[in-house]
Amino acid sequence: MSKVGEKIKELRLESGATQLQLGEYAGCSGQVISNIERGYTNPSAAILKKISEYFHVPSDYLLGKSKSQWLALDPDTTMPYIGTRISDLLAQAGIPAETFADAVEITAEEAKDILNGSVTPNIGTLARISRFLNTSIDFLIGAIPYPTIVSSEDEKDIILYYRTMSKVGRRLLMGALEDFKDK
Repeated sequence: MSKVGEKIKELRLESGATQLQLGEYAGCSGQVISNIERGYTNPSAAILKKISEYFHVPSDYLLGKSKSQWLALDPDTTMPYIGTRISDLLAQAGIPAETFADAVEITAEEAKDILNGSVTPNIGTLARISRFLNTSIDFLIGAIPYPTIVSSEDEKDIILYYRTMSKVGRRLLMGALEDFKDK
């Protein structure tokens, strides 16, 4: 296995992505990703660029030329709301930044940079942060506005049932829930 293949596989497994998903994003097949991971082939520059974008790490990290997984972002590409959302969740839970850093396996300085919005974490770190804060990566990156994730099969069933209801049915259900909550 090549160094670049090892890094890609490590990040892919950490993020929970499949070879097919990564391949689709990078513009190649899952088999090409498999071949890269096993060291049978090296990624083209275009594929390497897309893979580094997917995991939000520098290409030099994938190539083994840098040990840093962090990208210093210019003001046009930074995502400061990630830091804000993480800070808000930490404040709601009463978790200090030091505990957060230890739990997600980053340094206190890296945690500070993430929380103030000067650094956007890579996909692996985002996955650890979302698990620690019991939220989704989609919430952290701003793709969805709701921080709560489904934590049980019952909640999933309720959500799926709710989504199939008519607008009138939803209003009636919400009214019934309000009545029930008040009792």
